[in-house]
Amino acid sequence: MVPSANQFIERLSQENRVIVIGGLAIIAHGFNRPTKDADIWLEPFSSPSIWAYNLEKSVSNFPSLTIHTLPGWKQISGNEIATAASEVGMVRILGLDCPLDIFRKPNEFLAEDFDEVHSRATPNSDGTWLPDPIDLAITKDQTNRDKDAQDIAFLEAKIRRIWIAQLSTATPELAKSLFDRFTDWKTCEAALQNPHPEVRELAVMHLSEFASDGDPFSQAILENRTIPPA
Repeated sequence: MVPSANQFIERLSQENRVIVIGGLAIIAHGFNRPTKDADIWLEPFSSPSIWAYNLEKSVSNFPSLTIHTLPGWKQISGNEIATAASEVGMVRILGLDCPLDIFRKPNEFLAEDFDEVHSRATPNSDGTWLPDPIDLAITKDQTNRDKDAQDIAFLEAKIRRIWIAQLSTATPELAKSLFDRFTDWKTCEAALQNPHPEVRELAVMHLSEFASDGDPFSQAILENRTIPPA
């Protein structure tokens, strides 16, 4: 019987930190769309060779599995896995019910970013972790693929809803931390209703930057804004 990607991922996460990315993570965030493969970020450890060792140890529990790398998805083993982790940033596992791509360095992240991303992630029931919507969106940036653009649009809409719900009452410290990670004219508009003048000033600063870059919505808000008194 062919093992499933979920079985392998669950086994891998028993001894290692694993962040789910790709289509599985998008679906977990609430976007109803199909996916033909699975993608995970296996903690990078201190070196590609240690990363390769821990991955190969888990693969050895499933004798039918093979490890592959680009170009051409050629089969590799031993030191070649560490080389792929260093030069390509990922490998592919075949022999499961779907291809499984395992990353040491996902798109737009460094291996050293794992701990920070993991600190913002939430646990799944199988022992893996789900990245927050901003970190997940970053992994899909600059790919020039239509499906990734659709995923980013969904994630940004989710982020926007969360930010808007908080910014009208957030403390200046929280508002700054939110704006440091994501901001647009809609989140700034919500922040203009905040009773803290520092939060409103922060919103105006961002709106002014957007307006100077040609954003008509920010310009309209600046021209017609009504800010509650301090």
